Amino acid sequence: MNDQDIQPPSPKPPTSGFSSTTIPVAKALPKFIVPLAILIVIIILGFVVFNFLLPVLRGKSATVVTLNYWGLWEDRSIIDGVITDFESKNPSIKINYKTQQKNDYRSRLSGRLAKDPNVEEVPDIFRIHSSWLPMFTGMLASVPDATSKTIGLDTDFYSVFKNDLKISGKYLAIPLMYDGLALFYNQDLLEKSQVTLPKSWWDLQTVAAKLTVRDDQGRLKVGGVAMGLTDNVDHWNDIMGILLKQNGADILIDNQENNDKIRDVISYYTNFKTQYNTWDESMPPSTQAFAEGKLAFYFAPSWRVFNIEEMNPTLKFAITTIPQLATLQDQSGNSATSTANLTNIHWATYWAEAVNNKSKHQKEAFKFLEFLSSRESMEKMFTAASQTRSFGEIYPRISLGSKISTNPKIKPFISVASEAESGYLSSRTWDTGLNSELSKYFSDAINGIAQKAADPNASMVDLRAGINQIIGKYKLK
Repeated sequence: MNDQDIQPPSPKPPTSGFSSTTIPVAKALPKFIVPLAILIVIIILGFVVFNFLLPVLRGKSATVVTLNYWGLWEDRSIIDGVITDFESKNPSIKINYKTQQKNDYRSRLSGRLAKDPNVEEVPDIFRIHSSWLPMFTGMLASVPDATSKTIGLDTDFYSVFKNDLKISGKYLAIPLMYDGLALFYNQDLLEKSQVTLPKSWWDLQTVAAKLTVRDDQGRLKVGGVAMGLTDNVDHWNDIMGILLKQNGADILIDNQENNDKIRDVISYYTNFKTQYNTWDESMPPSTQAFAEGKLAFYFAPSWRVFNIEEMNPTLKFAITTIPQLATLQDQSGNSATSTANLTNIHWATYWAEAVNNKSKHQKEAFKFLEFLSSRESMEKMFTAASQTRSFGEIYPRISLGSKISTNPKIKPFISVASEAESGYLSSRTWDTGLNSELSKYFSDAINGIAQKAADPNASMVDLRAGINQIIGKYKLK
């Protein structure tokens, strides 16, 4: 084939008013144009993805909130399972749980809450004693109403929590446990003497005097009950607190009636040293004396069970509820032993979890506490703790009480939890503040009367002055 063989195509007649020469003719694109266009699109998409989309996605995936949680008693192993469950369900929230040392904890916590979280680790969640609220004014975030309702703080928790932790209609902390004061007794000593458990304080002084043993030189060998002093009576503050409650005394009100009631309680307490002679300075601390079998009756919270079992695994002991006073309606001698005419007021001392009101993650913090305070989480922590000791922290939920009420070491505490009240004379809070300072004034008055034969009326004058200083310092109401 040569050039002459190629014939040009015949022109087609025009189909419109336009000349054939004005009709645009599509020309084939060069072969490199399409791949080039695709490459340009890929480059543009890549630029958008790497410079705009990925940073946003990375930012979202990296937004993990870490909550600093300061605990006090429970080891990480007890709470670890619950934390793992929460984090698996809430992958954007991590819990940094740390167990703090009890010494100076309150003052360290107060100081840390005032720090800059960008410079030092500041807790978002922390444990406080119920009596500490006046010392943390302006530092605690209110529990959201929705959270309170979901948890059931008003409906499924003992009334003492509402009375202590709900201020101006808002809860300031969430309890994960309950504890109180009960009367421990040496079963062998009671069986040997064939005495019955005391229902009233009058019963206690009579039975304790009978169980007290002294040698020929008058030296105390077995104490009937550890009362009357402060230095070697563990939890004497709690004993004093419940006696004041039962006697109707309000230490925050400065009038003659209240001052007389306080003086009477102190005088009665010191009688166990000065008149009933059931205890004296020669004895070791009451917890040790009880564990060694040298004490018949001993007042303590539930966690002392673990101390006693560790100190003397073979000690045969049991626990009952604390004695009561005769009611004001009937103060006759006969009514003192009649349960129908006795008060029904018991003592609570417990810890609760609070949220830092300066935390940037309050929403997440309360979400975690809502999970932590659920029935399922409480049961899981109780079970975990029971692997290493007799039992876990006593449930604060009324609905869970039946699950542990068969334990004879727990029953005396939860059986009266609905009638429990608390106060500022709480022992073993190590707060170097309200409780410690108030206890010092009471201790001076008690030991002055018991050891130096000080006049109760004169002691009350000094004590009242000290109480008023505490009221002013911490703005107690």
